[in-house]
Amino acid sequence: MGNSTEKSIDTLVIPAAGAGTRLRPITYATPKEMLRLVDKPIAYYLLAEAYQAGIKRVIFITHKDNQSTKKFFSNPLAKNLLVDFPGLAVSFIETGTRGGDGQAILLAEKAIAGRPFAVTMGDLLTLPGTSILAELVEVYREQGKSVISVENIPRKKTGQYGIINPGKKRGNIYTVRGIIEKPPPPESPSTLAMTGKYILFPEIFSYLRKLVDSQGELKLAHALNDYAKEHTLLACVTQTLHYDTGTKPDLLKAEIAFSLAHPELKKAAHSIVRDALK
Repeated sequence: MGNSTEKSIDTLVIPAAGAGTRLRPITYATPKEMLRLVDKPIAYYLLAEAYQAGIKRVIFITHKDNQSTKKFFSNPLAKNLLVDFPGLAVSFIETGTRGGDGQAILLAEKAIAGRPFAVTMGDLLTLPGTSILAELVEVYREQGKSVISVENIPRKKTGQYGIINPGKKRGNIYTVRGIIEKPPPPESPSTLAMTGKYILFPEIFSYLRKLVDSQGELKLAHALNDYAKEHTLLACVTQTLHYDTGTKPDLLKAEIAFSLAHPELKKAAHSIVRDALK
């Protein structure tokens, strides 16, 4: 694959067709991307990170049972949030299947129209003013290759993550030989865990299609593992902190962190946290 840095990353795909089972019962009433985090929905922070990376087009992949997210963004009141992102276009692709993140991303192939694009998982956020996607876009511009975000984790936790098998290292960037899903610590090839942010070439769709007939959910990590055997795939140990909102404890942690960073609420948040710890 040749250098494609002349093609800017202008589109972000957000797989958001899951049922949010780990956050129930609240996700019976509200899809997880619309849950409140401090004073805005989680979706706002996903848009903010994309916008900081220079992305002006965001595609949500949602389940047909979730109409509330699309309805919100079509409501004139949504402009009160989107005013922070002039020129940003938000659209939706609907699916009747919950077949994994890979199945959701595959639905975006036609909309991508043969260009490199970004992906972020819908429950992984960065604080306003920061952007892992911006870090990845910079690597893409310099290297002209697909790149994924990773972080170093304690070895005892490798069984909870997708772990890369790293090749050559240059600074904070590795080549990826392969990806192993949730390896036991003694068998893990590294402690570099995937953190759910990606810059991908459209060739990834062919690798996703090859997995369609496999049993179980269609996972992006499996397609990337195959992709890395035939193309250069980079992994960037990003410097930006990220927050998971996919479980109740993680969502609580994010609520505290985002409150402490909020320009209007941080003083009150510090006071509340101090009082709670007494």
